[in-house]
Amino acid sequence: MSEMGELFAEHRRLGQQRRANNRASSAERLAAAGVSFESKNAGAHLIVSAGSKRIDFWPGTGLWIVRGDPRRRYGVQKLIRYTNDPHQVGG
Repeated sequence: MSEMGELFAEHRRLGQQRRANNRASSAERLAAAGVSFESKNAGAHLIVSAGSKRIDFWPGTGLWIVRGDPRRRYGVQKLIRYTNDPHQVGG
Protein backbone atom coordinates (compact mmCIF):
# COMPACT_ATOMS: atom_id res chain seq x y z
CA MET A 1 0.00 0.00 0.00
CA SER A 2 1.28 3.47 -0.78
CA GLU A 3 2.09 5.96 1.95
CA MET A 4 -1.02 8.00 1.08
CA GLY A 5 -3.16 4.87 1.26
CA GLU A 6 -1.71 3.97 4.66
CA LEU A 7 -2.41 7.48 5.96
CA PHE A 8 -5.99 7.30 4.75
CA ALA A 9 -6.49 3.86 6.33
CA GLU A 10 -5.13 5.15 9.64
CA HIS A 11 -7.39 8.22 9.44
CA ARG A 12 -10.42 5.98 8.82
CA ARG A 13 -9.48 3.68 11.71
CA LEU A 14 -9.13 6.62 14.12
CA GLY A 15 -12.52 7.99 13.04
CA GLN A 16 -14.18 4.63 13.61
CA GLN A 17 -12.59 4.40 17.05
CA ARG A 18 -13.70 7.94 17.96
CA ARG A 19 -17.29 7.23 16.90
CA ALA A 20 -17.32 3.99 18.93
CA ASN A 21 -16.11 5.90 21.99
CA ASN A 22 -18.76 8.57 21.39
CA ARG A 23 -21.50 5.90 21.25
CA ALA A 24 -20.52 4.52 24.66
CA SER A 25 -19.90 7.82 26.44
CA SER A 26 -23.01 9.56 25.07
CA ALA A 27 -25.31 6.79 26.29
CA GLU A 28 -23.64 6.95 29.71
CA ARG A 29 -24.04 10.74 29.87
CA LEU A 30 -27.72 10.57 28.90
CA ALA A 31 -28.39 7.89 31.52
CA ALA A 32 -26.50 9.85 34.20
CA ALA A 33 -28.60 12.93 33.39
CA GLY A 34 -31.81 10.91 33.78
CA VAL A 35 -32.77 11.19 30.11
CA SER A 36 -35.04 8.38 28.91
CA PHE A 37 -33.96 6.70 25.68
CA GLU A 38 -34.30 3.51 23.67
CA SER A 39 -31.25 2.01 21.97
CA LYS A 40 -31.46 0.76 18.38
CA ASN A 41 -28.90 -0.78 16.02
CA ALA A 42 -26.44 -1.78 18.80
CA GLY A 43 -26.38 1.76 20.20
CA ALA A 44 -25.75 3.52 16.89
CA HIS A 45 -29.20 5.18 17.07
CA LEU A 46 -30.93 6.31 20.25
CA ILE A 47 -34.55 7.41 20.43
CA VAL A 48 -34.86 9.95 23.22
CA SER A 49 -38.19 10.65 24.94
CA ALA A 50 -38.55 14.14 26.39
CA GLY A 51 -41.98 15.41 27.36
CA SER A 52 -44.17 15.22 24.28
CA LYS A 53 -41.14 15.09 21.93
CA ARG A 54 -39.25 12.20 20.35
CA ILE A 55 -35.69 12.88 19.34
CA ASP A 56 -33.52 10.77 17.05
CA PHE A 57 -29.91 10.84 18.25
CA TRP A 58 -26.86 9.31 16.59
CA PRO A 59 -24.17 9.34 19.29
CA GLY A 60 -21.34 8.39 16.94
CA THR A 61 -21.57 11.75 15.21
CA GLY A 62 -23.49 13.68 17.88
CA LEU A 63 -26.31 14.48 15.44
CA TRP A 64 -29.83 14.80 16.86
CA ILE A 65 -33.11 15.72 15.19
CA VAL A 66 -36.41 16.44 16.90
CA ARG A 67 -39.12 14.58 15.01
CA GLY A 68 -41.23 17.03 13.03
CA ASP A 69 -38.50 19.70 13.03
CA PRO A 70 -36.10 19.76 10.06
CA ARG A 71 -33.21 21.36 12.00
CA ARG A 72 -30.10 19.24 12.53
CA ARG A 73 -28.40 19.78 15.86
CA TYR A 74 -25.20 18.42 17.33
CA GLY A 75 -23.81 17.58 20.75
CA VAL A 76 -24.90 15.35 23.60
CA GLN A 77 -24.62 18.18 26.14
CA LYS A 78 -26.92 20.40 24.05
CA LEU A 79 -29.34 17.47 23.79
CA ILE A 80 -29.36 17.07 27.59
CA ARG A 81 -30.03 20.80 28.04
CA TYR A 82 -32.83 20.63 25.47
CA THR A 83 -34.52 17.69 27.21
CA ASN A 84 -34.36 19.48 30.57
CA ASP A 85 -35.99 22.67 29.23
CA PRO A 86 -39.78 22.49 29.77
CA HIS A 87 -40.33 25.25 27.19
CA GLN A 88 -38.70 23.10 24.51
CA VAL A 89 -40.22 19.70 25.24
CA GLY A 90 -43.72 20.75 26.24
CA GLY A 91 -43.50 19.21 29.70
